[in-house]
Amino acid sequence: MTPLDNIWQVALALVGTVGLVVVLGYLAKRFQLTRPSSNGLLKVVDSTYLGPKEKLVLVQVANQQVLIGIAGQEMTRLAQYEASADFQSVLAGVNDRNQTAGDELEHRVEQPNRAVEDV
Repeated sequence: MTPLDNIWQVALALVGTVGLVVVLGYLAKRFQLTRPSSNGLLKVVDSTYLGPKEKLVLVQVANQQVLIGIAGQEMTRLAQYEASADFQSVLAGVNDRNQTAGDELEHRVEQPNRAVEDV
């Protein structure tokens, strides 16, 4: 056996090992092979991806459900309600709050800033 044959054997073994690690990592991420919570107080009810680094997660803690928005390294609580509440009514409440905030912003933009006018 020549040294060139040994190099090819080592290279092939290295490529095989790296390939196996990549495939196992993909499968673990794809099927979320994680251990469930031991006490069962925290439960991910549902999650959906909105974009490359954005998703919504519905988490249940005791008798409360919390809708969390995740974007990059930031997490924001969007809504919190009793677990028995109707989800459509919760979404309607969130939409109402967003509409109110949008109306307030529009009102502020329409009114000129008097301090700037005096200068």
